[in-house]
Amino acid sequence: MKNFIFIFIQISGFLLLQNPIFAHQPFGIADKNQDSYIEVSDAKISHAFYGIFDKKGEQMELNFKLSAGDTFVFSLLIPDQDPENILASERLPELVINNEKFTSNQKSNFYEPYSRMNLIRIIDENKVIESDTDFNVKVISNGQSRFVFSLGYQEIFNKTVASGNVRRFNSGDLSEWYNSIIILEEENNNNFYYALILVLLTVVISFILYFRHDIQNLIFRN
Repeated sequence: MKNFIFIFIQISGFLLLQNPIFAHQPFGIADKNQDSYIEVSDAKISHAFYGIFDKKGEQMELNFKLSAGDTFVFSLLIPDQDPENILASERLPELVINNEKFTSNQKSNFYEPYSRMNLIRIIDENKVIESDTDFNVKVISNGQSRFVFSLGYQEIFNKTVASGNVRRFNSGDLSEWYNSIIILEEENNNNFYYALILVLLTVVISFILYFRHDIQNLIFRN
């Protein structure tokens, strides 16, 4: 029996290590009509902040502190779904951390079992802080997309340290985020142009048919 418990603990630990976002506390934006401003009092605790950008130039902002010797662990992810998984790099969300810009530097896929999501990690950093530092992180959109900003590494579930315009996500919230329908702005613009061209063609053809006799007489007269 003891051997069985020991093996079970080993397997559980291995699975947790293979799926690090499993341990994150999930949060989403509480009110999209308000600024997405978030304070994190302990950035070592694992968090995942889920959001949806509707247009270019939107942002989610976080503030927190880390002390000398702390490890700054963060990632930016998108769902491995259409349309995010076919967007060009310049269309993906980006990060600005204390005025330093981070853009997509990789695309690593993985399956997150807790929420049953296929995700793509597009930015991933892990570094030790040399001196006490106040951090300001902005997740900035380059168009319509869903995103996840993950922060921290300590697996603490019963302590909430995120405040501001956020709320704790449950499994239903995660499913709703993951299954949201995103329609790219360019697709909307293309549909408008296609409809405009169709209308113009219809007007031209109708004009030709209505005045066909006059047009024929004009041509033969010349």
